[in-house]
Amino acid sequence: MSDNKENTNDYGYVKDPSCAKVKSQVESLTEQISVTPTVITPGPTFVKIPVVLAETNITIPVEATITLDQVALEIKRIKKNVFLTQSRIIPFSQDNRPGTGILFIAGFIRKNIEFATQTCTTVGSSNVCGDIRHCTVEVPFNFTTRITFLRQPIFIENTIPRELEFFTDELESCDVCSDPVIGRNPCDQSSLFREVFNEKPFTELVRADITEVDIHTNPVLNCKTPTEQKFTKLTEKVILNLTLKVLQNQQVRITAIE
Repeated sequence: MSDNKENTNDYGYVKDPSCAKVKSQVESLTEQISVTPTVITPGPTFVKIPVVLAETNITIPVEATITLDQVALEIKRIKKNVFLTQSRIIPFSQDNRPGTGILFIAGFIRKNIEFATQTCTTVGSSNVCGDIRHCTVEVPFNFTTRITFLRQPIFIENTIPRELEFFTDELESCDVCSDPVIGRNPCDQSSLFREVFNEKPFTELVRADITEVDIHTNPVLNCKTPTEQKFTKLTEKVILNLTLKVLQNQQVRITAIE
């Protein structure tokens, strides 16, 4: 009896020498030496940095229906992350509202749903046992909104092609009896075209707030266990609130000081 007590812990489990082990050691502290950074000389300096064009807060209502792969008894946890897959900006206003642009956004909410399942039920009672499963889904969303610029984006338009034509009075007609042809010289022509590559505005996702209601669709009830219900489908009504920054790389003049 004493040997059995020595081989068991306080919870009655048998002590197994091959079970998990922990080995630790004390790490030494490595000293560091401060380094003075090399900087530019004082005076006017030009840098190219992201400049905030606009910052906006947008509320998006989304409704989604999710079908699980197995019958669920209860949703234990839903972990949510927001991703943007498209960000396009039309920086010009077509309805006489200067200083505004149109923002196109598309993305999805990645959801990892953990739910309880039923694998067995105690006979004569309402005791239920099961496993915890998970299902990862993507709930898409998209919207278009008008933004007001805090600072106008910088764009240089491409020039219209220019052509130069030259005069000649030495062209001859096929008819030797007719007069010489006077007009444009088809053998000599000059043209000018300029292509400007502008910095493309881009969007940053600053913050995402998600509020949702999960509704079990067509749950199956059992009179023996009225407190439990089974379902495979749920409808989510989501309020997604996004805070976005619209930026463009611009050349800025700063003054470096000592």
